[in-house]
Amino acid sequence: MTAAAHPPPPLAPRNILEIWATAVLLLRRHPLPFVGSALVLTLAGDLVLWAWSALVTPLTTSGATGEQLVQLSVLSLLLGQAVVLAVFALTGALQAVLVVQALTGEPVTIRTALRLLARRIRPVLGVTALLTVVPQLVVLGLIAALGAFFWYGLRPLADGDAPADPAMVSEVLSLLPYTWQVTTLPLLVWLMMALALLFAPVTAALEPLRLGGALRRSALLVGNNLPRVLGMLLLELLATVAIVVTFLLPIWLTAVLALALLLGQVPATPEWVDVVTYVPTTVATAAYYAWLVAVLVLLYVDVRVRKEGLAADLRERSTAGRDQAEDLREHRPAGRDQAEDLREHRPAGRDQAEDLRKHRPAGRDQAEDRPEVP
Repeated sequence: MTAAAHPPPPLAPRNILEIWATAVLLLRRHPLPFVGSALVLTLAGDLVLWAWSALVTPLTTSGATGEQLVQLSVLSLLLGQAVVLAVFALTGALQAVLVVQALTGEPVTIRTALRLLARRIRPVLGVTALLTVVPQLVVLGLIAALGAFFWYGLRPLADGDAPADPAMVSEVLSLLPYTWQVTTLPLLVWLMMALALLFAPVTAALEPLRLGGALRRSALLVGNNLPRVLGMLLLELLATVAIVVTFLLPIWLTAVLALALLLGQVPATPEWVDVVTYVPTTVATAAYYAWLVAVLVLLYVDVRVRKEGLAADLRERSTAGRDQAEDLREHRPAGRDQAEDLREHRPAGRDQAEDLRKHRPAGRDQAEDRPEVP
């Protein structure tokens, strides 16, 4: 689908609802590039998690100790978060190029976007690696802090010393409110990091910056527009809850009720439900994820349109692309005329070949008329 079939959206400041509507418009006009790319990256992340699950499941069912189960649970949590952030970074970088193509009236294709993104592959991969590793360290620090807190605070219970007297019970209960103090700092660090790196995949893909420059640029854009960014994130969180309740939950409940009608009972662990609902759930998740990332890219564009005059640069790029397309159309008839000229000259060449064939017998007769040399 190209820009010739659909006029590009206007390059003007947008409010939050207009940004949402524009994102829906882009996905409706170009479903294959936007939803298809999100679906492929989501499936790649699911394959990583499936491989990890296939590796860990035999360990958990072969008599693993409690400490080993806790370690595997922590690793699974960190890996799941890393996969989600990696998919977010790669999807954001790719769809940033797709959104700019749509806004400037260029053909919106994955092949062209990948070719343009290849020029920025180092900062994009750097941002992806950073989002994959650093937040996990913060979460790991949070888990370690909570573990140390409960270990030293509740160790008598772990050793089998039950708090029989009221004094020990009150001492144990008095430790619980301090968990907020232990977890507040890591949570604040994680949230500040998530906000600062919100635009990092987009800046790494669209702006001529290295890794450090893309990170600083993202933090600067978020910091200068913090109320608008926070408002957008809050509304997207509410939209996520509404979409899950409206679409994904009915799919799961329908599968459970169908099985209940067939078997006459509600299964305790409906494993087949995951298989049956995987395809529609994954497609719906990929579509929503594509919309979510498109909203983020459009918010980045809107911030720069309001504060930095990005609309003029995008219009100039759009005009240049149209001029190049017109030049290509103008040169096509000339190529056709040259082809017609070549076809017109072909009969002349054939006539010359026939003349040569006609003169060959005369040459042979002249050779026979020559006297023999003794």
